[in-house]
Amino acid sequence: MQLGDLELHLLMSGRWKADGGLMFGVVPKVLWEKQKPADHNNMIECACVSIIARINGRVIVCETGIGTKLSEKRAQQVALREPEGLLHNLQRLGIRPEEVYAVVTTHLHWDHAGGLTRRNERGGLELTFKRARHFIQRSEWDFALHPDVRSKPGYILDDFTPLDDGNKLVEYLDGDAEVMPGVHLRHVGGHTPGSQVLVLRSGELACAVTGDLVCQTPHLKVPWNMSADIEPLRVFEQKARLLEEAQNHRWLLVLSHEPDQPAGYLDEDGHWQPEPRLT
Repeated sequence: MQLGDLELHLLMSGRWKADGGLMFGVVPKVLWEKQKPADHNNMIECACVSIIARINGRVIVCETGIGTKLSEKRAQQVALREPEGLLHNLQRLGIRPEEVYAVVTTHLHWDHAGGLTRRNERGGLELTFKRARHFIQRSEWDFALHPDVRSKPGYILDDFTPLDDGNKLVEYLDGDAEVMPGVHLRHVGGHTPGSQVLVLRSGELACAVTGDLVCQTPHLKVPWNMSADIEPLRVFEQKARLLEEAQNHRWLLVLSHEPDQPAGYLDEDGHWQPEPRLT
């Protein structure tokens, strides 16, 4: 779709399942299961939602998803499907990986950063987008290298360390930044120390990619959050701020794990209105 000067494409870079307790924390199952039914293993459907944007002729990828490096056992545990979705969809758009100018990852958890790297034919690690600038909060990078004991399973070093291993393709941020004209990164923290939200602007129009600040449509309720959030109160604060802006200024929101109608708007009553051009 066209949003002012922005050309936006919504892609599914993978589909998988996550534990309902992980996704909804202290929210009682009797409430969240009405919206996201769980299977016999208490797993719910999730997607890895990516946005491809063209701005002034430059291609930006936001969120790379899980990628293809998971072991067969781990891929089966999370019911991973379509792991090559990102590159296949880029190909359909006529975009080669080397043409991608910039990559934004909301944070470095395995289900968001896995697609930053891949295995080559010899089994070695290589960058997926070898010429792109990659924008990551310094606090996220440092925490991902030395996470606490609870957070450690969420990070896989092979996903992101090759970016700075002789390649020097990471641009570290310390807070909010406009990294390109119309491309704003907002440091929100909460879920992880360096979680960020991407806001693409064209005049009065804007599109925000929420990352795990707002995973799925049930998380549009401010008090509904993930059990993996390291600072829940900050999540509530930053989410409320984002949703208020989105509602007042009619920002397009893209929810990073919503498998059904992940892009849309909040109407005057706060109800979710899917964007039909991005479903």
